[in-house]
Amino acid sequence: MDEKEIKEVAKELMLKAPVGYMASIDENGFPHIRAIENMKSVEKFPHTAKVLSKYDQDDLNVYISTNTSSMKVKQVKKNSAISIYFCLPNEYKGIMLQGNAEFIDDIELKKKIWTEGWERYYPKGYSDPDFTILRLKPIYLKTWYKSGIHDFATSD
Repeated sequence: MDEKEIKEVAKELMLKAPVGYMASIDENGFPHIRAIENMKSVEKFPHTAKVLSKYDQDDLNVYISTNTSSMKVKQVKKNSAISIYFCLPNEYKGIMLQGNAEFIDDIELKKKIWTEGWERYYPKGYSDPDFTILRLKPIYLKTWYKSGIHDFATSD
């Protein structure tokens, strides 16, 4: 597979996978993995996926909504290196993206992506100080697809 094909597989997975799995580094230097909502999932978050596609033209960038008070935010503040894995197990497709997480403090974006039901996580709505958005601009991708492993480093 060439770079273009890998990007197409990544885009497909990011549009279809209902969740992703994020690894950050804990206080003991070990990976800490947890499931995260896939805000680019067209089926699960149609509104949010549409907003993000207009906000950011790079199909490979990953957005994560989380609590400012969460363990992942504490870990990212100490070490911004993270990995995210998306997969469709029944299709034997998966992609891992690696890079450094960054904090997005754009109140207009928060307002635009706001989804009914998120009040249970952020009781004060999109302006809740405990509502944070992380973005991963991957610098490395690795796919498991068509019985093979394919990878490349992005130009960023």
